[in-house]
Amino acid sequence: MATYDYSGYKADGSSCRGRIEAEGAKEALRRLADAGVFAESVHPLRASAPLGAARRASIYRELGALLGAGLPMDRALGLMMESEDVTVSSALASVLAGVREGRWLADSVASACAGMQGHERAALAAAEHSATLPAMLPRVADILDSQELVRDRIRSALVYPSFVLALGIVIACVMLGVVVPRTSAMLADSGLDLPAASRFAVAGAKAFAAASAALALAGLAAVAAARRAAARSPERAVAIDRFLLRLPFMRAAQALAGMRFASTLSVLTGSGMPVVEALPIAGSGTGRPWLGRCVEEQAEAVRNGRSLSAAVAALPHIGRELGDWVRVGEAGGCLGPMLDVAAGRLQREWDRALSRRLALLEPAILAGVGLFVLVLALALILPVLGMTRSLGAG
Repeated sequence: MATYDYSGYKADGSSCRGRIEAEGAKEALRRLADAGVFAESVHPLRASAPLGAARRASIYRELGALLGAGLPMDRALGLMMESEDVTVSSALASVLAGVREGRWLADSVASACAGMQGHERAALAAAEHSATLPAMLPRVADILDSQELVRDRIRSALVYPSFVLALGIVIACVMLGVVVPRTSAMLADSGLDLPAASRFAVAGAKAFAAASAALALAGLAAVAAARRAAARSPERAVAIDRFLLRLPFMRAAQALAGMRFASTLSVLTGSGMPVVEALPIAGSGTGRPWLGRCVEEQAEAVRNGRSLSAAVAALPHIGRELGDWVRVGEAGGCLGPMLDVAAGRLQREWDRALSRRLALLEPAILAGVGLFVLVLALALILPVLGMTRSLGAG
């Protein structure tokens, strides 16, 4: 059955609107007529707006709690549809309609909630196939909440530097577009020219401003082109991801991928899924195409007799941190708890790496803007001072 939004009028002439479930639009119209509603419009329900990470995390927590209490999927979603948030209610109605049509929860959420991340969808799909949704949903919610907290920290940390940067750009534009020409004209009227050092500083500032704008535009174009290429070709996505993960400043992204891998693998193996089957699913849950490909290769090696700890240790960028924990878990029969501990350590490492970068960002922006403005100011003030001395001597 599908869910439809309708609007119309009752027999007494009052307007009404709401939702109705039916096999099709004709049946929805018939049921509304039987209920005494003269329908003006009936259309399939669609999510009214994309759901952010915080809202999706809340949905996952509530759904995990209801499923853990033993409620079936359709009833749990039906209860959650009673939310006073119209956007959430509409999205959940679309999810419920997809589930009742026989689609997987991950596919239904992806079609109803724009912005769903790849690792998020992979984790939900893995949990559905292994019947571990009640355990996986809170973990996915934790990851989304942690990412939202990081975004808030980044936004808060960038408020003051962004203001300073914008102010510096305005000052530079005023100085290069107004002050420099007028100062040059004033000196020319006095029979003087800008000193060579001042001309060099002004030319360098103009070149720096133009190069910065060009680099920013080129960077945006490169990011857009890389995303389009990755969307068109899985092989290109793997190649781009491999290049990015090898960059020296991607340690935070590596730690995040390792945390997702360990957390997903812990849930899957804890539910009884064979390791050979759990590894590729956990690899797709990292959200990194290249790591997912590497995990698939190591899963095949495990199928051929290689130990899990050796396979995990061979994974690039995350194997060094996870290999020892997996070996201890295998030896002690406590693989799940050890993976959880490893995921927690990688989570904290990710937080520390981001904190360090944010701590360096503000002084770097302040120093750069201050130096730029200082060079321009000195380039203009020094010749004016020289002219003043000449007039005083005369």
